[in-house]
Amino acid sequence: MRGKVLLAWFGANAEALIALVIAVVAGVLGLTGVASVAHVNSAILVTLAALSLALLRERWGRESEPDTRKALLAAGAALEQLPDQLERINAVDDVISDARIALDEAAKVRVLTGSEISRVLAEARSEAKEWIFKGGTATFVRAVVIPECVRRARHNRRELSIRLEILDPMNYELCARYANYFRRMVDDPNEDERSWTAKQTQVELYATIFAACWWQQRYPRLKIAVGLSSTMTIFRWDMTQACVVITERGPRFPAMLIKEGRFYYDYWRNELDESFNQARAVPLRRAPMLSDTPTVEEARELFTQLEMQLPDAYSDSDVAEVVRHAIDADNPYV
Repeated sequence: MRGKVLLAWFGANAEALIALVIAVVAGVLGLTGVASVAHVNSAILVTLAALSLALLRERWGRESEPDTRKALLAAGAALEQLPDQLERINAVDDVISDARIALDEAAKVRVLTGSEISRVLAEARSEAKEWIFKGGTATFVRAVVIPECVRRARHNRRELSIRLEILDPMNYELCARYANYFRRMVDDPNEDERSWTAKQTQVELYATIFAACWWQQRYPRLKIAVGLSSTMTIFRWDMTQACVVITERGPRFPAMLIKEGRFYYDYWRNELDESFNQARAVPLRRAPMLSDTPTVEEARELFTQLEMQLPDAYSDSDVAEVVRHAIDADNPYV
């Protein structure tokens, strides 16, 4: 350790030591007469040069010291700010990571059009163990989804869960609002929506409730629930254990497909669960036994037991229409 310190001292004072050694040697040699006067004069010049170099080095060190001090102070200040800068960098990195996740999730939301919607819904039905619906009258679910899913479940001897949230048919003003909205949204007089009425909407809703009771009795492993909403929605959700399809008015309009495993899927499941919990549950367990070909009298008795008395203005032909739409409905999108 002392050796390193001594070497460092020699390095810092090399010029002065050289001048001292030369001066001593030249003086001794000159006094003893060993060296000539010319040699002694040369030694004096070398000594003066060494002393000049030492002086210049010392002066350079003094003059450069303030700049060095400033540089050190600036470096110290920069190091003090470094933690804050690192925190900001980390915050930016978190934002970038969140944005990357959001973009990745958004990329998983597919927009469907035309026949692609029908194809995706058909694939969903082929493997559905559960079907959650929220929308208007559930006509497509009643006509296509329930019969096909029950047939597949019966073939595979598996349980099937279906949950429907539809408009309340006993709220005539709500049915009228629903029909009027879609009637105003079309310009083509040939569109089906142009002929929609509050009563037709009401009939479709009663038919969905009747169908839920009828199919539940046809397949014991079918667990079906119906909730009645007091508010109208212009969208319809069809969710299975594998995906959710969000549409407006059938395959003629674009739809969104979200696969299970993405947080948008979980968000919509939570939304649909909460919405159904706020709907008025239909007590399907109270339904009396229905024959394979239900009669008007059976239909009237069913809705009486469900505490959903049919309007007094409904004739037998109106009730028969409810039954027909319930168990022999046509696909509305064909």
